[in-house]
Amino acid sequence: MKLARMALEGLANEDGLVFFPEECETIAVNCVQVAQGEITEPAIHPDEEEIYVILSGEGSVWLDKEENPVKVGSVVYIPRNVEHIIGGKSREPLTYVCVANWPDKMPAEQNG
Repeated sequence: MKLARMALEGLANEDGLVFFPEECETIAVNCVQVAQGEITEPAIHPDEEEIYVILSGEGSVWLDKEENPVKVGSVVYIPRNVEHIIGGKSREPLTYVCVANWPDKMPAEQNG
């Protein structure tokens, strides 16, 4: 398995996946683009934390309805049970890498 990859290659895969579930023990990694004026559907995960790393563009991430402006280099932590929405505001698509834990996966040594 190739352990180092280009994030934008994920855009060519289903769900933007950079690493697939069968390749990682407990985390998911995908790449997402949001066009200017687009916003994602609100999401809340009771069993999942996420990190967004902004690669290009500008926009906002709403965490429990509080707006947080983001741009290249921004890193956003989304705790469990926090509603989150992301929207693009620049001509260049807001592109980000999302790293999250797979809620239903445990490290191999804990699977018994």
